[in-house]
This record gives sequence, C-alpha cells and structure tokens, in this order.
Amino acid sequence: MTSPGPWVLIVTQDFDPTVDPVIQTLSDRGAGVVRVDLSYFPRRLTLTTSDFEGERRVLRHRDREIDLDRLSSVWYRRPTAFDFGPDMAEPERQFARKEAMQAIGGILRATDCLWVNRPDIDAIGELKPYQLELAKRLGFRVPRTLLTNDPREVADLVARSERPVVYKSQIGGVIHYPGAFPGGLLTTVVGDEIAEHLDRVGHTMCMFQEYIDKAYEVRLTVIGDTYYPVTINSQEMDTTTIDWRGESGETSVLPYGDYHPLPDEIIKKTQAMLTELRAVYAAVDFIVTPDGEYVFLEVNPAGQFMWMQYDLGLDLSGGMADLLMRGGPFRRGEVTQIGY
Repeated sequence: MTSPGPWVLIVTQDFDPTVDPVIQTLSDRGAGVVRVDLSYFPRRLTLTTSDFEGERRVLRHRDREIDLDRLSSVWYRRPTAFDFGPDMAEPERQFARKEAMQAIGGILRATDCLWVNRPDIDAIGELKPYQLELAKRLGFRVPRTLLTNDPREVADLVARSERPVVYKSQIGGVIHYPGAFPGGLLTTVVGDEIAEHLDRVGHTMCMFQEYIDKAYEVRLTVIGDTYYPVTINSQEMDTTTIDWRGESGETSVLPYGDYHPLPDEIIKKTQAMLTELRAVYAAVDFIVTPDGEYVFLEVNPAGQFMWMQYDLGLDLSGGMADLLMRGGPFRRGEVTQIGY
C-alpha cells in the first residue's frame, strides 16, 4: 500500500457507472484507490485482523494490500452478497455467511475513517416509514400515508378520499426476473382496477399516499455539506407527470427546469434530518406545489447521481472525490449550494 496521497476504499458491485468517474478523479488527484465487491469474499478477497506480533488490520485483493488503519475514507455503494462458490452445501453456506457478516461487519465498523455511508446507517436511513415520521417531526410537509397489508383499509381509503391516491413502492420498485433485465413499479395513481386486485394488498406491506399537485420536483444530491438541487419540470411530459422516473431510460432526457436554490428553511430542515440519520451522502426528493410549498417525499442514502453530471454538467464526481480525500470525522456545517 504505497501512495503519497490519501487511500480510499470503494465497496461496490462490478458494474457501477456512478463510481468510475469518481475513481478517475481520485486517481488524477493523487489518491490511492482500491475497488472491491463483497462478492469477491472469500475466494478473491481476504481480510485479517490480528493482535499477534503487533496489531494488523489488512484487506488483500489480487496484488493489492490495504492497511485499514491508513484509510482516509470508505465509499460503500450497493455491493452484492458474499459468494461462497458452487461446492458449499446450503447449511454450511448459511453458517459461513453469518460468520462473515459478524466478522467483516465488525472489522469495517471499527475502521476509524470517513464512511459514505456506513452500512448500518444506510439500513436505518432507507426505512421509509421512519423517514416520513422524522420529516414530520422536523416540520416538513409530507403526503398523508397509509401503510398496511389489510385490503379493507385500502378499500375504505379509496372510497372516502376526496383526492387521488397513489401506490408507491418503498424500495424503488425494482423486480429482478430470471433471465431478464430488472423491471419495476413506478408510482401509480390508484384507479377502478383496485377493486379487482384488492386481495393483492394482503401479500405484503403496501404504501398508499395522497396525490400532491406539482409545479415541479426537486432531486437534491447532498455530498457532505455541498447541495446540488436539480429542478425537474415533471408536469411537462405525460411520462413524468406521476413519477419522473418514467423518462429515465438510457436514451431519455428528463424535462429539467431552471436552477432554483433551496430556501433557507428547507436547508435547515434537511440538515437536521441528515444529522439525525447520520448520513454523509443522500439523494432527497421533494415536490414543489403550485403555491411554492416544498413537500418531502423521501431520502435515499445510496441514490444515483452521475446522470445529472452527464446531463447538466454538474461536477458531482469532483464533489464526491473532494469529500473522500478529505476524510473524517465528518460533522455537518455551513451549506454550499451548487447551480447549473
């Protein structure tokens, strides 16, 4: 492990186009970078901690060895699961997985550097019901929400609601079918078809919300204390009216609007939320109503952002590289907003 600059460990899956430009920027600025996926463990990745003959805490991948105590930062981005190979029986696989989770989780949790974000923090931050309750406590307006697996609750809500009701997945709606590309469920206005399919609500927890009239929407990317608010004029296209992800394919171009800096009140509340969640990085979604009111939708502690760099020229990879090279500990301070 020889580098004149700081060392950065990036834990992500093999295909992650968000990471590649950041790695290039880090390398250009003199940082040492090691990128691994948890699927490399245990056959291509080793971790060792030892108190014998002096303390050692090292990660080895191929011909690279990282002293974990010298890390400036760790960027933890959606890694895939451990891969124990085809020869291990299922009972042994379950045992090995639990042992690995205990040890690797403990080793990495004890690594004293900047985490963007620590996996335990991400796990809590991704809990949508918790986000909504926290947002209400901090003074955000949030859509009225029903969470249930009781079909009768949904039938009663739809029958008595004076406003349209939408169904929204809590985990982004991505569904992986064998042998096919991932598909997904976009946010959808509940129609008359709910009567025919109401029993499906009983299969799992389902989230329904009141529909909020929109002037436009905001995707806010937070990298440390740097805020990148992007306006999406979602009401200009039929495919984005309900869910702007309806126009987010490889050849699609979102209906971006002019840059609008966030009001001080929204910044203050967002900082308070991210402090509570202990998130260093987050993607936050808002609706802005025709009256100019900001409505909190959700925070994604591992949201994508590189598409906005390509579409709008925002130097998000540079912002992330700056944060990772600076290292920790991180404490929230004064916000800088970046326009386009």
